[in-house]
Amino acid sequence: MHTEQRALGDILVRHGVTTPDVLEPLFAQQREKGAALVDLLVSSDITTEEQVASALAAECGLVFVQKVDPDAVPTQLATQLPIGFSRSHKLLVVAEQGHYFDVICADPLDTVGLDGVRAALGKPVNPAVAPAAVIEDAINRVYERQETAGELEPEEGISDDDEQDILDSDEDAPVIRWVNGLFKQAVKERASDIHIEPEEKEIIVRYRVDGQLHVAKRASRQFMSSVVARVKIMAGLNIAEKRLPQDGRISLKIAGRGIDIRVSTIPTSRDHERIVMRLLHKSAVLLDLDVLGFAPRDYALMEAVIHKPNGIVMVTGPTGSGKTTTLYACLNKINRSNINILTAEDPVEYEIGGIHQVAVQPKIGLSFASALRAFLRQDPDVIMVGEIRDRETAEISIHASMTGHLVLSTIHTNDAAGAVTRLVEMDIEPFLVRSTVVGLLAQRLIRVLCPECKEAYSASELELEQLGIDPDRTKHREERVMSSRYKPHGVAYEPVGWRGPGMPTFYREKGCPKCLGTGFSGRLGIYEFMVIDDTVGQLILKSSDAQSIKRAAQEQGMDTLRDDGARKVLEGKTTVQEVLAATQEDVFDG
Repeated sequence: MHTEQRALGDILVRHGVTTPDVLEPLFAQQREKGAALVDLLVSSDITTEEQVASALAAECGLVFVQKVDPDAVPTQLATQLPIGFSRSHKLLVVAEQGHYFDVICADPLDTVGLDGVRAALGKPVNPAVAPAAVIEDAINRVYERQETAGELEPEEGISDDDEQDILDSDEDAPVIRWVNGLFKQAVKERASDIHIEPEEKEIIVRYRVDGQLHVAKRASRQFMSSVVARVKIMAGLNIAEKRLPQDGRISLKIAGRGIDIRVSTIPTSRDHERIVMRLLHKSAVLLDLDVLGFAPRDYALMEAVIHKPNGIVMVTGPTGSGKTTTLYACLNKINRSNINILTAEDPVEYEIGGIHQVAVQPKIGLSFASALRAFLRQDPDVIMVGEIRDRETAEISIHASMTGHLVLSTIHTNDAAGAVTRLVEMDIEPFLVRSTVVGLLAQRLIRVLCPECKEAYSASELELEQLGIDPDRTKHREERVMSSRYKPHGVAYEPVGWRGPGMPTFYREKGCPKCLGTGFSGRLGIYEFMVIDDTVGQLILKSSDAQSIKRAAQEQGMDTLRDDGARKVLEGKTTVQEVLAATQEDVFDG
């Protein structure tokens, strides 16, 4: 990757776009941040995308194109490539010339992208070069035609001041088709969220796929009111209320699959509302606990604590880290006819047979705390509460645990040890935390490399150091932990490390049509499981800080989030960059 960036830098210097003195600090930034050299040059106002594209075209002896007319591009031809692949490689098939295809690209040095077009379409390609922004705009407009067939094109003589609400318009069918197209394309691209955002002159729609947002569609801003009204009608919201946030829900069936969509609207300074929609697949198969990606030690510990007759098991992490999926997998594991399981959720994301689920509704007084109080009169064995947000909910959960119930819940902290201090900050007595909490799981989601195109390379010493798998350090920690008399639930500690001559083989993303050009396909969890043993318990009773508790847990064999991420890098499942981006640096006194 760095070699390619150096080659690009040499080209730009040869064509007078920049100088070596300017490039050197940018190469350092590029290595540190992983950003593309062109992006750094443009963001630093050193050059423009047009100058870069012109230099690349001259270097490769190709035609430089300043503009691309999307209307002149055959939709059926261009859309033979997945939109994600075209976006990722910034290229567009614009014409067929008998025995070859004309392709407009931003980077003629991107042989992976051009080879992908050649392989997908079965003919040679004749590339021309255009600025990246020009190509991105053309891609959005051409692929948008595939779904909407020209819908939502502005009419002659209509200004923003003349826009009509969908309820008053006789021409609502195009808006309905366009909104339906959003859902259809989102499902096709495996999106988890849809963002509809008003800009100064247009509507921008972004999809979140595998945790990353990308622009999916654009339309004239004059249709924003109609689009918002359509979504509100589908979600059962008040279309007349534009000053306050609203939340609703849509149920759809797309290609035979049931989809629940959680809708949230907020007013913005642009005199329009912004909409975010979370897609939940009703037909999604609940994952089993053993396929979530736990290391053997963590899986054995989790299975042990969820089969306890009482205690509190908490899953912690930021929004979107997969906590709910893990809790559902735990419930699925213990769900039997002789166990009464009740859940309080906000909202109920997936319905599970044999489990009685309640959706909390704070507006009518049905909070997590009130639901928990009611549950205790329903003879439960296991209770799941969606989130412990306040002292009242925490106290009732502790009371439930002490009266013979197993409680599963989530809490928002950065790591497992932080959950302990968060409970204490809620004015929960340390001795109650020590006596009721049996396990704390922190987790994050990282993207999984596409198995079809991932690229092997030899790891560097810096990467090993960043992941904390330096052989000397690993050996030292292994000897210390294995000499300890403590083995929770009889589970032996398996250190994260690597043995053997030379450097280990790591993998990085490349991009192919199957993964839509991203190099990744799906996500998996990395985990940090802390057991409240005697050593950790004594620190809790002393109200020790989170770092001291974490350090003690590591001494007893706990792998941190970064440790587990390092294991998955060694297994070839993800990249170093994914793990570093998802985890904070762990401190361990070795």
